[in-house]
Amino acid sequence: MRPLTIDLDRLAAAFVSADGDFRLDLLSGKILDIPPTGEDPEIEHLLEEEPKRLLAVDCLAQAEILALMAEFLPEVEQLAAYTALQAALDSRKPLRSFHNALKQFPDVQSAWQAFEAERLRELALDWLAENELELRA
Repeated sequence: MRPLTIDLDRLAAAFVSADGDFRLDLLSGKILDIPPTGEDPEIEHLLEEEPKRLLAVDCLAQAEILALMAEFLPEVEQLAAYTALQAALDSRKPLRSFHNALKQFPDVQSAWQAFEAERLRELALDWLAENELELRA
């Protein structure tokens, strides 16, 4: 495995950021948010000249995010919060409904954020291992 110095939290955040096109620079270890064509000639040059240097970081699919949310539910001890979150996951727009329901329960929202951050870090470490990379100590 090849060790790299990587901002693990930034890598983890890239998994749930549907707004960006993120790549891991295999030389520097930086997580790059690839801008639209014409906005950064330096990155465009890198993409053209050394495409294998930038490893795409794919956003989690909606089903994977919903699975994380469902995995969190057993952690919720407040019956009202559990019921609201379960109903949100069963709704037509579960992602939005889940986050809206969390706003009603600040303590549960904080617990969700901690849970999500930890799980995303684990997923990031798994992703690095799958790509034969490791964090430099």
